[in-house]
Amino acid sequence: MRNKLKVLCEAAGLWILNNPVAVIPLWIVRRFFYRLAGVWVGKGSCLNMRLHLQGAGGLTIGEFTHVNPGCLLDARGGLEIGDGVSISHRVMILTGGHDVQDPGFREVNLPISIGNHVWIGAGATVLKGVTVGEGAVVAAGAVVTK
Repeated sequence: MRNKLKVLCEAAGLWILNNPVAVIPLWIVRRFFYRLAGVWVGKGSCLNMRLHLQGAGGLTIGEFTHVNPGCLLDARGGLEIGDGVSISHRVMILTGGHDVQDPGFREVNLPISIGNHVWIGAGATVLKGVTVGEGAVVAAGAVVTK
């Protein structure tokens, strides 16, 4: 019963973050709720409206980083984003997936690390277990698998 209650509370918290909070027009108010949910956001960073989060407690964002509207940040496996990073519109960063070889199709989560001064172009996808090195440029629409 206790596990079910915990899962229900986490789901409700994510619903609140991804719906009413994600469309609050004032960044300072959204930041308050993200920090309340366990997201670490560094000085001078901004997460624009309509951000979708999964596993908020596993997300760390450095200083002076900008996340544009419509991005999906999946931090269930742990997601660390460095300083001075620019994440363009509709980027998906996915730490989770499924083991297609497993008969039970079990969930697999691996951390993602994005170094300092990285630019990720619009519509790009970064998959689980990837490290994007300092100063890297990920082209718009790219799928980063390693």
